[in-house]
Amino acid sequence: MTNVIRGILRIACLFAVMGPAAGTAAEEWMSQPPMSADQLEQSSGRQGVPVQLQLNDNQQSAMVTGNTLSGPSVTGNNMISDQAFGNMSGIATVIQNTGNQVVIQDSTQVNILINR
Repeated sequence: MTNVIRGILRIACLFAVMGPAAGTAAEEWMSQPPMSADQLEQSSGRQGVPVQLQLNDNQQSAMVTGNTLSGPSVTGNNMISDQAFGNMSGIATVIQNTGNQVVIQDSTQVNILINR
């Protein structure tokens, strides 16, 4: 939840610093005509885009301590059916846990590069 709040604060700071220019730039970008199929085909795989380096920093610090597991412990099977992603769109994250007392941390970073 704190990451969501941080993201909202970053956006608010951007608008505070850039003022109306931030909204104007977004409106200009949104008014661009969609690319044709030929244009999309020519730009696939970042063709013609110079290499850009980027550092993504992700800090996770979960810990499992002081837990006790006693008695019968039954865990289930992890299965993903062959049609599990059949109608998926967008970005999917799949996390499976086969044990007990496990901390699972996940992070997804999406980078979008828009060149004019």
